[in-house]
Amino acid sequence: MSGPENETPKKTTARKASTAKTPAAEPTQPATPETPETAAGPSQAAQATAAASAAVSNVRERLVAGEQIVLAAAGSIVLIVYLLFEFLLDFRVIGDFSVLLAILTVLAIWVHRWGHYDFGTAYRIIVAGLALSLTLLALMNLLAWARLGGGSGDFLGFIGQLIYWVSAVAAGYGGWLVFRIRED
Repeated sequence: MSGPENETPKKTTARKASTAKTPAAEPTQPATPETPETAAGPSQAAQATAAASAAVSNVRERLVAGEQIVLAAAGSIVLIVYLLFEFLLDFRVIGDFSVLLAILTVLAIWVHRWGHYDFGTAYRIIVAGLALSLTLLALMNLLAWARLGGGSGDFLGFIGQLIYWVSAVAAGYGGWLVFRIRED
């Protein structure tokens, strides 16, 4: 067990201490006066951005591409389509079962990948089944919308439905990618 980290520090002699000291270099930039914002450290926006960046990088480390697509698509169905368009703007876009299915998809990924419960080899079938079910419900919604003659004139309602359809198709694609993963 030898090496620099295991050696005891040696005392310096008086001869080394009396060597000539070089003068410190003068700063070329004038020092900026400290404001309360700079004295307190980084701003709250910078802290929030750093926290969000850390959360996204944590998700990217734990999930494969298909799971990321499914998670983003199911999350957008819940957050954008349901909470924004249905709850806040009061447009009827999707049924409650589709929202429940999207929430179950997010929960299945979170429970398995963050180690709360291990679904084992059935995990990829569960996530793929939930994601493909979201896609089938969205396609049924699209066909029902087309059969009834399209939109009712509400542009925001149509945008909400379009976001739902695109998110559900993306969830189906991500589910297919998850299903194709071969675990050895």
